Amino acid sequence: MDLSPTDRLDILDLLTRADSAASRRDADAYVTLFTDDALLEGKEGNYEGKKKLRESVGPIWNSEGPVSMHLTLNPVVSALEGHPDEAVADSTLVILSVGTAISIRSVSNIVQHVAKVGDTWLIKRRTVVSNFVSVS
Repeated sequence: MDLSPTDRLDILDLLTRADSAASRRDADAYVTLFTDDALLEGKEGNYEGKKKLRESVGPIWNSEGPVSMHLTLNPVVSALEGHPDEAVADSTLVILSVGTAISIRSVSNIVQHVAKVGDTWLIKRRTVVSNFVSVS
């Protein structure tokens, strides 16, 4: 089964809202975009459930410097065979450091498993697969 155009747009909107919340450092808005049992995993650690996710994002974002911008590029959304209310979004995440000059902080491959809960798409699992560029 393929995803409807509306579902695809809703998933892309979900990814954009997650980037926006991360850029604003709004952990409360960020975690509302995840399922209750969500998993965030990558080189910064593994965090399961909204409470752990909420506790983890502040220190992760602080490590990016005082101001950063999260940009998801080239998302490819694919349906999961046999799971009509689930999909996978594979994308590139670029994090910019914003100060007197703008610079690339990191470039990573991100895989997000999303699930439709009621009428809303939420992130079920967000995995940082690889970092291509990482500035300390």
